[in-house]
Amino acid sequence: MGGLEADQPPRSLLLHGFTGLAEDWCACWPCTEPALAIDLPGHGGSIAPEGAFDDALRRLLVALPDSIDRIVGYSLGGRLALGLLRLVPERFDQAMILSAHPGLIEPDERESRRLADQRWISLLEQKGLEAFVDAWQQLPLFATQTRLPVECLAQQRERRLSQHASALAASLRVHGLAEMPPMQEAIVDYPGELDWVAGSQDRRFSALAREVAAWRPATRLHLFPGVGHNLLLEAPEQLQALPLRRSPF
Repeated sequence: MGGLEADQPPRSLLLHGFTGLAEDWCACWPCTEPALAIDLPGHGGSIAPEGAFDDALRRLLVALPDSIDRIVGYSLGGRLALGLLRLVPERFDQAMILSAHPGLIEPDERESRRLADQRWISLLEQKGLEAFVDAWQQLPLFATQTRLPVECLAQQRERRLSQHASALAASLRVHGLAEMPPMQEAIVDYPGELDWVAGSQDRRFSALAREVAAWRPATRLHLFPGVGHNLLLEAPEQLQALPLRRSPF
C-alpha cells in the first residue's frame, strides 16, 4: 500500500483506474482530507491478483486501517469499490464512484466483454507492454484527452509503461468487467451515502450514472460538463471541489 501523507489517520481509501497508480490521486484529492491511496492488484508495487473477483478484495479488507470509512474509486477502481460495498456494505459510511460500470447482467454481453479482454491479454503477453499502451491510449473512450497538455499525456504514458505486462494481464483476467458480479442489488441496498460522478462528454458512463441514480434516487449524481472518462486527469479541480462529509477526527 502507498498513501497520501497526512498528520491524521486516513478516512478515505482511493482506488485508481486500470494501468494507473496510487499517485494518480495527488493532483485531484483535497490535501486537507487524509487518505490512503493504494496500487491496485496487478499495478505498481502490488502483487498480481489470483482466483476469483472477490479474493483480492477480501485480502485488502483485512489490511485496511480501522479509520477508513469512505471509499473512492475511478473506473476499474470504482468497480472494485463496488465489490467491497457488496462484500461489506456496513464497512463504509460513504462511497464515491467515478466513471465506473455497475456490472453486466446479460450473459451474451458478459461473453462479448470476456472475448474483448482476452484480445488485450493476448496483446500484453505476445507483443509486450509498449504495444499494448500504444493501442490502449487510442481507445475512443480517451478521445477527449487530446485537449490536455502534452506534458500531462506524457506523464500518463510513462506511468503506464512502468507497469508489468503479466500483472496487467492478470488484472484483466481476475477483475475484468466480464468477471465482475452485477452490482445493481448492492448499489440499491447500500445503506451509506453514495456519490456517482461522470464526465458529460463520456456518453456511455454518464448514461450509466443516470441509470444508477434511477435505481437509487438517494444517490448524489454529478456530471462534469465538458469532461470525458478520466476525471482524475481531465477534471482534478472539479474533483477537489466535490463536497465531502467532514472527518470526525
